[in-house]
Amino acid sequence: MVIGGASGYLRAAELIMLGQPFGAKLAAEIGLVTDVVSDAEVLDTAIETASKLAAKPPAALQACKRLLKRSQSEQVAQAIKVENEEFASRVRSAEAKEAFHSLS
Repeated sequence: MVIGGASGYLRAAELIMLGQPFGAKLAAEIGLVTDVVSDAEVLDTAIETASKLAAKPPAALQACKRLLKRSQSEQVAQAIKVENEEFASRVRSAEAKEAFHSLS
């Protein structure tokens, strides 16, 4: 299972945690699945995908997974850092000081 970006993750979490029914089309739209195939194609598609993965060096696949997971958490951490820096800058600005002064 591959879950897409933040909005896809949130929508998938909502559906799964609330136990709401959904079909293959919605699962694909929100990035909960990477492909939708007919019942007749499921086994062949699974075998083909497994064969492709099995042909790859295991250590390289493990490194890819590790880097992908790390990349997401680093992006979140970087976004938080940038937001905090911007907030700190804005709260010390002349505009903020004027707004704070007008409240008192």
